[in-house]
Amino acid sequence: MSSFRLKSGDRVALIACSDGLAPEDRARIEALSGQFRSFGLQVEESRTLIRTAGPFSGTPRERADELNRLFADPRIAAIFDISGGDAANQILPLLHYEAIRNSGKPLFGLSDLSTVLNAVSARSGIRTYHYRTMNLIGAYAERQREAFYRTFFEGLPDLYNFDFEFLQGEDLNGDVIGGNLRCLLKLAGTPYWPDATGKVLLLEALGGGAARISSLLSQLSQTGALERCSGLLLGTFTELESRGEFGIVRDLLLELTQGRSIPIVKSSQIGHGEDAKCIVLG
Repeated sequence: MSSFRLKSGDRVALIACSDGLAPEDRARIEALSGQFRSFGLQVEESRTLIRTAGPFSGTPRERADELNRLFADPRIAAIFDISGGDAANQILPLLHYEAIRNSGKPLFGLSDLSTVLNAVSARSGIRTYHYRTMNLIGAYAERQREAFYRTFFEGLPDLYNFDFEFLQGEDLNGDVIGGNLRCLLKLAGTPYWPDATGKVLLLEALGGGAARISSLLSQLSQTGALERCSGLLLGTFTELESRGEFGIVRDLLLELTQGRSIPIVKSSQIGHGEDAKCIVLG
């Protein structure tokens, strides 16, 4: 469990390192900012939040410069990326990883931010947070707000506690890497690929039926990650499960790990769902 805490008066920042938010998302941004202010927090919007050119909130350099600035600003207690899409990995060569290490401040994100969360954790050695911040104003907002406050203001584990079942094995412990399967694999073959040795590998997905997810899992296996990890934590596979095809992927994973029989855990409370909890990476 992370020891990160917030307190009334702290300043937090909102940013979009992946695709920029649409102008019509302004009401949702204001609602989220209002929720943070109700916690007693000050809110700063980055200059790269709303789309300015096509799908982007800025060039890769502009987005990276904003994230670097927020990490370096001593007034900022935490950074919440509220974007998703495809563009986050563009900023990876432009981040100041040593300065990020020295700042030690938490970065929250989900989905395409899996690229940045894992790169920052691997290259800077700090913890990052796999969490959909918009859950604070989603369908389970009241429950999410209470868990968020109790976790990050009172130091309780509410947002880290989630329901799960074992598909294989009976004990799973260790530091976590991973996140969204499609986006994580963008790091394969790059200097930002996290070392899976002895780590729990978190995998979840929004889109993709059995054929696509099976293909991605085969690619993951071919990186050697399934041979080196200590176990798997499977979150929600939204489209796959809506099609009733999770069993196909479960059987593939059992086959791919047959030689090691590593523990595999499945949870319906990790991933893109609006009731999803938070996982600390690194």
